[in-house]
Amino acid sequence: MRMAGTGPEPVQDNPGTRRSLWLAYALLLVAGLGAILVNLAQVLDSKQLYLREADKANANLAYSIAQHAQESIKEADIVLSALVPLLERGETSADTIDQLLLTFKQRSPQLAGVFVYDAEGRWLHYTNPPPAADANNSDRAYFQHHRYSVSRDTEVNSPLRSRSTGEWILPVSRRFNDKEGRFAGVVLASIRVDHFREFYKHFDIGAQGSILITMNDGTIIYRRPEDVGGTGESMAGSYMFQYDLKRSPVGVGGSISTLDGVDRVYAYRALDQFPLVTAVSMSRQEVLAEWGRKAAMVGSLVAVLVLALIGVGGGLVARMRKRMAVAQSIAQENRELFHLANRDSLTGIANRRQFDQALQVEFHRAATVGSPLALVMIDVDYFKAYNDRYGHQAGDACLKAVSDVLRRFKVRAGDTVARYGGEEFTVLLPHTDLAGARLVAERIRQAVYERGLTHSDNPVGVVTVSVGAHSLVPNPDDRPEQLLEWADTALYRAKSGGRNRVCLLEPTS
Repeated sequence: MRMAGTGPEPVQDNPGTRRSLWLAYALLLVAGLGAILVNLAQVLDSKQLYLREADKANANLAYSIAQHAQESIKEADIVLSALVPLLERGETSADTIDQLLLTFKQRSPQLAGVFVYDAEGRWLHYTNPPPAADANNSDRAYFQHHRYSVSRDTEVNSPLRSRSTGEWILPVSRRFNDKEGRFAGVVLASIRVDHFREFYKHFDIGAQGSILITMNDGTIIYRRPEDVGGTGESMAGSYMFQYDLKRSPVGVGGSISTLDGVDRVYAYRALDQFPLVTAVSMSRQEVLAEWGRKAAMVGSLVAVLVLALIGVGGGLVARMRKRMAVAQSIAQENRELFHLANRDSLTGIANRRQFDQALQVEFHRAATVGSPLALVMIDVDYFKAYNDRYGHQAGDACLKAVSDVLRRFKVRAGDTVARYGGEEFTVLLPHTDLAGARLVAERIRQAVYERGLTHSDNPVGVVTVSVGAHSLVPNPDDRPEQLLEWADTALYRAKSGGRNRVCLLEPTS
């Protein structure tokens, strides 16, 4: 029910007390939140600083091991570059080539061996003896590549077990041709995987860190730690190979390892000249361990500060709440008095006083905006006879039943349903023309009739109502009483016309 501005306001809580209470709460909230937010911002910023420093350290280390790997392969390539022309010219004796291979191996400690195979894969020259007299390497992937590719470039293949020593090696190979340009064989310089192990052991990467060198297809050449992810296994399904390397050959990232489940931050780098990738990672937990300790210490200090602030302000707020509770109690009593003053004590709907106020407000509003305002007046037929026959308690129950019917037809916020006096009721309908008022009036009449309250002194045998309605678009000079008079006239016509009916007056403007 829209009653804004339709009566004297109930006594409200003390505004000064309410403002003071909210101010106290606001100050405590702002101070506490301010301290927490400042601390949170500092903690988050310092966390990002630790992660950035870890990324920087990882990137520098990844660059270092990439350079080491590249130089190791270049040294092997130099050996191959020296051997290929000698073999293709065919002017050097076999003993000289054998001695040259031994010299190359002695000068390059990373090499497991240097080998020359003919076009069928047989061992021609070698630093390590073949495992058998009929040993043949034509089944090796690097040999197959050179046999069917005319490229003279250096080929670096996935790590494999050496047939001469049994250790893991990284094969670096080149093709050489005969004088007619046909495939004549393969020159191989094998790099010991232990060479990378010896180099990586000097780096401090924490207890759960990792150093990795792989082929660009994810095949592991060497990984530290060695408990999982051994040489020859694949990391192709890791986040780094699935996403990072596809975006950039150099970068940083973070993910949970597919090998051991450790959450790490890492830096990676693909080599410029060879199909290898190096990566260095550190455990996120270890990187943030010191940050966590500092954050906990700072957080504890802030918590103590906030608790102290709450303790100091708590007493003030408690006293203000007591005062506010008293004010609210008084305000509640005033609201109840206001409610009682504007409600009919029998039916619970608006009384005559509230109806008069609503009529003044809605009439003025309708005149201002030029919208129609309708008034429906209802009178219970033969009510005195009903009281005389059934008693006043039954009469009160009858009025309550009619008011219940009227409540169902109050569907908008601005509608007002009121007991006008005795057995008369009113329904005030803003923004409603005469057709709408007729519809509401007829529904009310029909609903009361269908309620079926027995009334022996009514010709139809049940309680009925007579209804008068009128609607108008008020002019600024019109008086609200005019609408009331015309609706009352329509009600009089309904009663004098036989009751249990609806009568209207034509709208006026």
